[in-house]
Amino acid sequence: MDKERFRRRRLMLIKAAGSVASCMVMLYVRPRLQRKKESISYGPIETRDKKRIAFLNNQIYKDDITCQTTLRLTRASFFGLCQVLRERSLLRDTVHICIEEQVAMFLITVGHNLRNRVVSAIFNRSGEPVSRYFGLVLHAIVQLRDEFIRPPSLETPTRIAGDPRWDPYFKDCIGAIDCTQIQASSCKNVETAFRGKKLVASQNVMAAIDFDLRFTHVLARWEGSAHDNAVLVDAIECENGLCAPQGKFYLVDAGYGAKPGFLPPFHGMRYHLTEWGNNHVRDARELFNLRHSSLRVPVERAFASLKRRFKVLDDANPFFPSATQVDVVIACVILHNWVLSQGTDCFIIPEINWKPKLPSPQREQAHDHRHMVEFRQALADKMWEDHQNYHRNDADFLNTPAYYHEMATIFGDGMASDVYTKSVDELLAVDVTENEIANGGNDTFGASVEEFTLPFPIPEWGKNGDSSSSKASKRAKVNNDDELMHLMTSLDNLAEAIEKSECVDTDVPEDLWGNLMDLPGFEEAHLTHYYAHLVENPAIARAFNQLSMSNKMTWVARYIENHLSE
Repeated sequence: MDKERFRRRRLMLIKAAGSVASCMVMLYVRPRLQRKKESISYGPIETRDKKRIAFLNNQIYKDDITCQTTLRLTRASFFGLCQVLRERSLLRDTVHICIEEQVAMFLITVGHNLRNRVVSAIFNRSGEPVSRYFGLVLHAIVQLRDEFIRPPSLETPTRIAGDPRWDPYFKDCIGAIDCTQIQASSCKNVETAFRGKKLVASQNVMAAIDFDLRFTHVLARWEGSAHDNAVLVDAIECENGLCAPQGKFYLVDAGYGAKPGFLPPFHGMRYHLTEWGNNHVRDARELFNLRHSSLRVPVERAFASLKRRFKVLDDANPFFPSATQVDVVIACVILHNWVLSQGTDCFIIPEINWKPKLPSPQREQAHDHRHMVEFRQALADKMWEDHQNYHRNDADFLNTPAYYHEMATIFGDGMASDVYTKSVDELLAVDVTENEIANGGNDTFGASVEEFTLPFPIPEWGKNGDSSSSKASKRAKVNNDDELMHLMTSLDNLAEAIEKSECVDTDVPEDLWGNLMDLPGFEEAHLTHYYAHLVENPAIARAFNQLSMSNKMTWVARYIENHLSE
């Protein structure tokens, strides 16, 4: 008995100890489970693929405007580039991403200077594949450099041929050379070498450009502090470098100096187009500089169009390694030439809209080669001689002040008048007429009337032979154009029709019910139905009330036969 009691007591103690132990474990584990973050549940890959396809459809396949805004290329240029990269086996489609999406990620990055995280969020991908495919596309595009960056044609350029300003003096010119500063990122120990014309670190990129805005040679790796002439010398001396064929030459800036195959302007004289204004040339050297500068406009347009398309080159702080920064410049130049091979687009600045920039400070001039100096002087003398012979009748007026400002003061419309005066008693809102715009009375929008297409003709004010004494009132004018009068007439007709519709007599004759009850041979229920029909149709009721007794009976009998007969 005692043993049984002892055994039961022992089991109870064991159970109690187990319960206490389990409670202690729960008290220890439960708070930690509550503090543990919930796991992130990833959606199915199919959903993300659909989002990527929808993005490509909306931003690439939609229309050319959307494609140019996003990728900086038209749809034809974009798909043509992808096809070239696919046919040359420079890129390949994978089970995860197609070539079009690879190229699109690259173009968005260089076109808008976006960071890796931003592009990965746009395409709904992680940062690693975006960075990896950026490098693959960059390497693939650079492989096309031999095909799209080629030496210029040796034929006389179409821009020069037939133009008396340049033909035959520059008929052997095959292009122009210039340098541009592109912002760069560098290590602190070499940052001073990269500080050139700009206050920030930059690389000095030299390019040779033909007169069709195509880049024919590019050298991008020099520090920003390097002299333009040093960059040109390196481009000439390096393997497969820049060279001018025998008898041909490039136009260069004054800082490069005169070398065989490279023709600069005269130093120390007016050169840039912004320095001329309305001034006339005074001698052979100024005439040579003026035509030399106007012929070098394509090189400035090409650089401006390149930076306009790819914002990564337009004063943007790059976030690539140094070697990648150089490759990005080469790749953007190749894409620029590719676009020109497919036709122009909105990023190519037309020459008619080009505004020359202010000249940058000139650096120390390089050493001139004697042969090119003599060639330049002979060219300038021949140009000046032809210019004088062509304008022989104007020789007496050459270099003679025209006194434009004085004549404008005497003969111009500079007298004070009260055309624009206004008192507080007059209306402030005055319609602007065509004559006021032509006379400069309202220049708020900075545009002429011809730039807008109005839906109605502009009334011609002041053409009825009014004398100067019949001065037009400066109060608010009323526009009596035909469309406004037609609209007012239509509204009057509509109001009149509404008034007439309200005046229509909808009442039935007062003796209608009595006349119906006087008809013999009909049941009262049938006559009641017919009366309700007449009340619903007042016109029929009035006509019925004017009929004779026999005709009334005929109408009632016909209605009963058609509607009330079983």
